[in-house]
Amino acid sequence: MTGKKKHGRNITYKTSQARLFIMPAEKLREEAVKYFNEALDLMQKGSLEEAFEYLKKAERIAQGAKDGAILFHTLKVRGQLLQSLGRLEEALDTYTFSLRINEKLLSKEPENKLYLDTLLMNLNNIGNLGNIFRRAGNFQSSQKCYEIGLEICQKRLDARPESEFYQMYAGNTLNNLGELLAGMGQTEEAEKNYEKALKIQEKLLKNYPENTEYLSDAVMILNNLGTLFSENGQNEEAKENFKKAFGLLGILSEKDPENKKLKEELSLTRENLEAL
Repeated sequence: MTGKKKHGRNITYKTSQARLFIMPAEKLREEAVKYFNEALDLMQKGSLEEAFEYLKKAERIAQGAKDGAILFHTLKVRGQLLQSLGRLEEALDTYTFSLRINEKLLSKEPENKLYLDTLLMNLNNIGNLGNIFRRAGNFQSSQKCYEIGLEICQKRLDARPESEFYQMYAGNTLNNLGELLAGMGQTEEAEKNYEKALKIQEKLLKNYPENTEYLSDAVMILNNLGTLFSENGQNEEAKENFKKAFGLLGILSEKDPENKKLKEELSLTRENLEAL
């Protein structure tokens, strides 16, 4: 198994800009909300390009009002809208921008629930976008997505080393990056990322030994490592990883004996072992 977990009214810009310098914060927030809601209405009507322009206005005014809630909602919708329009590089810029703002605000208010929830959402968005780029064959942008997500996630792990979400995200993203690099022929770098992913997964399993999702993730990484070593002629290393994967698959099968997919994975892993 080598697949990843597979993971309104027209107001000119000039006029609006002038208002930023004379409007109190509450009025600015109202203006930002108005543009945001008008963008949503336009999206429902299918006027996506026009909606995008309104979202840009809402974003700019929300920044002027220093309103994180409106800003992050606007950036989320803008990123998703850009994806639906096929403007994936712009979506990547939007998610990256939102993550950087998140990171800055969390450094000042590390327990702010809005900022924490938004960070998780943005990490998922940029990770999913990396998968989209990869399926489209845009490996450079895919790698950029994974690496940005890992950079931000690692900073959060440094602050919250026991966070289950950040560990899970880092493990899955390292595995995805390993698969990407292996497909690009960068086998040494792929191996390093797989090994890092496996180390995180082993820690998760130590703390949550009955979690079937973490067991399945560990199987995926072990099989990826086994395949990588096998293709490089490192049969002993390949055998070691396939054996570990086979053992974990046995545990999963005991929990769900009628699962056909697990039976197929067991059979495939057995074949990989017998071939070495």
